Parts: sequence; structure tokens; C-alpha cells
Amino acid sequence: MTIGTQHRLMPSRLAVMLGVVAVLAGACVMPPPPAGGADPNAAPRAAEAAYVGPGPYPVGVTTLSLGDRDVEVWYPADVAGIGSTPAESYFIRDFVPPAFDALIPPEVNPPYLTDAHRDVPAAAGPFPLSLFSHGAASYRLQSTELTVHLASWGFVVASPDYLERGLSGVLGSPPAAPKSDTVVAGLAIDAVRSAGMDPLSVLSGTVDGSAVYPFGHSAGGGTSIRLLGRSDVDSAIPMASGVFPLSLLNGSTVLPAGKAITWIAGLQDGIARIDGVRTGYDFTPGQKRIVELNGAGHNNAFTDICEIGEGGVVQLALATGLPIPPQLLTLGNDGCAVPPFRDSPEVWEEVQHFVTAEMRYRSGLDPEPVGLGDAVLASFDDVARYDHAP
Repeated sequence: MTIGTQHRLMPSRLAVMLGVVAVLAGACVMPPPPAGGADPNAAPRAAEAAYVGPGPYPVGVTTLSLGDRDVEVWYPADVAGIGSTPAESYFIRDFVPPAFDALIPPEVNPPYLTDAHRDVPAAAGPFPLSLFSHGAASYRLQSTELTVHLASWGFVVASPDYLERGLSGVLGSPPAAPKSDTVVAGLAIDAVRSAGMDPLSVLSGTVDGSAVYPFGHSAGGGTSIRLLGRSDVDSAIPMASGVFPLSLLNGSTVLPAGKAITWIAGLQDGIARIDGVRTGYDFTPGQKRIVELNGAGHNNAFTDICEIGEGGVVQLALATGLPIPPQLLTLGNDGCAVPPFRDSPEVWEEVQHFVTAEMRYRSGLDPEPVGLGDAVLASFDDVARYDHAP
């Protein structure tokens, strides 16, 4: 559940460092592992924090239309095709309704700089398809630090606008024809698969649509769990998203057997509290993992929004005098600005690693788990708990 976008008038020092690494990726980063299985002579990598930094691919981004809403798609790009194409930025004002936009002073339009490049040629694929679902009072670009990172490690990552729970909707402009979250997800999946088969699309030949790997934040975590009901989905990663025992007992929440769930949560999250996440883990009948992060609230570990402006999107809204409902202020500020919460760039690394490691293993990009053994905790001082079973 989030509200807002990230504002970086200038990239943070960490972002600059990661950008330099990405530019040099084609020349000095180890290529992706070859197809055909693990090297029997290779040393085990279960303890390796392999996915903290960006992957071997620069990242492209394109936008697909579903008619009443859009789907953002990040993909591995061909380093030779980027040329002088600038890195993409996005703007919070693009996601608020016109009546609300009219209340914002013209000069308040901070960009958030990402490490993706608009409509550049794709790398030779195909690549596994992942679907990201945003939270309540939010929008499809809320977690670009994570979606871009995942694409750099060999995924096509799609993120549709769930307008029914999105930022524009909660600010007074819901969609004319509401759809359920699983219907929106299905339409987005179909659109990306179709683009992958379209010779005129930048995604042509890029998408392996044989399976889908969903992950989501807050309300989007619930979407990712519901997508386990699809035959082409065998695993899900809900982040900052828990369940209540009653919903499990009365059947309103179903955690299907035979499918894997990785739960990632902030110990200081005041919205999706840790007890609900632990309940989800305890009731997961299939393979499961749980990662509990110290210093992480609802937003700082999983979204861009705590880096917007000076102190996050809520601080930006308060400074401009916007009439934000109190519940949205609480939602958007959880995890931002003050102790015990850590700065987003510090805690992003942990989420990026575990999401990427889990998804690469489930998709077969890593024939054996990389960075998912217990010993990997030696690389992460602020992972308070990491359990997995069976």
C-alpha cells in the first residue's frame, strides 16, 4: 500500500555508483549462466549474496496499453543499442487526477530518475516473465528500483496500473469500468505475451511466456497470492503483505498446496504488521521462505517513495499544503524519514537480492539456489530472520 513516486533531482551516491556499474556491464560483468544446467565442478553458491548489485544487462522500458490503463514493461536491453538514449525519469503528477493536479503549484513536479532507457533494442531472449503488482493508493511505477534491478538479471517485468485501488482512484477518479485485480493481471500478462510475438514490438522475441512469476507490495502482495490459482504460476513473492488467521479458516484467503511462497516483511511495518506475515508463512503448505528486515517499514524497503523530495512523498505533499486524507498520510509515510527506519538505498539491497535469487531459482535461470542458503545472512547485518522449508 503506497502513495507516490520517488523524487531524485540528483541521484543518490549509491544510485550513481550503480549507474556506472550498469554502463560498464557489457564489458566487465560476468555473463548470464549458460543454459543446460549447473557446472558439476562449480563451487556451491548458496551462501553468496550474488544479487545485491545490478545484473549483466542494461535495462530497457516500454509502455503497453490495455485501453483504459497502461502496463509498464522493463526488459534486458542490448548494450550496443542504447547509444545516447537517456535514462528514464517519471513524475508523480502523471498519476493524480486533473482536479487534484490543479491544486499543485506548477513548480512542484520532481522527477524520479531510473536506470532504464525508453524503447531501446532488447537483448537476445527469450527471458522469463515476471508480474509486479503495486499497492493501494499507488501506481505502476512505484518500485522501479526493484523492477529495473530484476530486469538487469534477466527478466521481463510487467507492472499494470490497478486503477481500482490506485492513486488516482483514491483521490477521486476511479475507473469507469472497474475490474478485479486478477483480471487486470491476466490482461497485462496477455498483452506482454502478444508483444513478445509481434515482430514490430521492441519486445519481439524477448518474452518466455510459458510461466509467470508474480510479486507484489502490500495489496499487490495479495494479488500475487491470488495469482497462484493460475496454472502458469507456481510461486509468488508477497512483500509487506500478511494474512489474518480468520481469512485462512473461512476460505477467503487460499494458500494452495504445491506452490511456493516467499514472504518478505519489515519488522517495523505499521501497516502490514509482522504477525500477519508470520501467519502467512506458518500456514503456507508448500515450499516457503520468510525474510524479516530490521529497520524496514511499509515503504522504505519495497518502493521508491521515501526518496521523493526531501523525506518522501508525504513530506512533499505537506510542504505544498495538499489536502491529503490522514489515512493516506499514515500509509505513505510508514518507513520514511525517521529512525528506526533505515534509508531506502541501504535496505533496497536486501530486498533486491532475495527477490532476484528466489525468482531466478524458480524460473530455472539458476539450476541450483544462489544466495538462498542460511550462510548468506553473514552478508546482511539487518536481516533479523530468514527461514525456509521444506
